[in-house]
Formats: sequence, C-alpha cells, structure tokens
Amino acid sequence: MPRIPDVSGYSVDELSTLISLANKRMSEIRGKRIKELQAELDKLGAGADGKARPGRRKSTSRRPGGMATLKRTDTATRTVPAQFRGPNGEEYSGRGAIPKWARALGVNDRADLEKYRIK
Repeated sequence: MPRIPDVSGYSVDELSTLISLANKRMSEIRGKRIKELQAELDKLGAGADGKARPGRRKSTSRRPGGMATLKRTDTATRTVPAQFRGPNGEEYSGRGAIPKWARALGVNDRADLEKYRIK
C-alpha cells in the first residue's frame, strides 16, 4: 500500500487539486474493474453455443457511479391496471396525481378514493 503524503502544509487549492485527481483515478480504476467483471459475467452467462441463457436480467445501462439501472424504455411502457373507477367509467391506476374526475367528485386525498376502488 502506498504511503499517504503529509498534506498538513497544503493550501486549499492544492488539496482540491489532489482530491479531484484522486477521484478521477478512482473512477478510472472503477470503470476498468466494472468492464472486467461484466466481461466475466457475460462469459459465465453464455451457453455452449454462445447464446444467452433464458431467464437472464433485462439489459441495463450504467450510471457514471457504476450502478446498473433498467433502461427507461423498459419502465416507461409498462401499463398498470386500474385500481379505481369513477361513476362514468373513468379509470385511475393509483399512480400520479389524483385525476380531475375524482377531484370533481370531492376527493381530496387517496383515502377518499377508497369508495371508488375496483373490487
């Protein structure tokens, strides 16, 4: 393990520069390691014919911090079944703002919506 330099005589600007250089180097090392691990996972996940095994996770994208997330197209196209139905057949999934038809009926919060729940 390398020795940590004595930084007691450094100015604020010098410390800021040192921190930014250390963060940059850490990101480089992390990115390289992530690529190595991804290659290893891809190699382990492929069958004898080189095709992916069934049941594997959906494709992911990487954030700068290295965290995997589902692609926006995977979550944006999901449909959620309606949980509430108004007197004229209007439907509401329970996500997002309370719809206008419910506000017009005097619903002020989600607790008031319970009488319109689809059973």
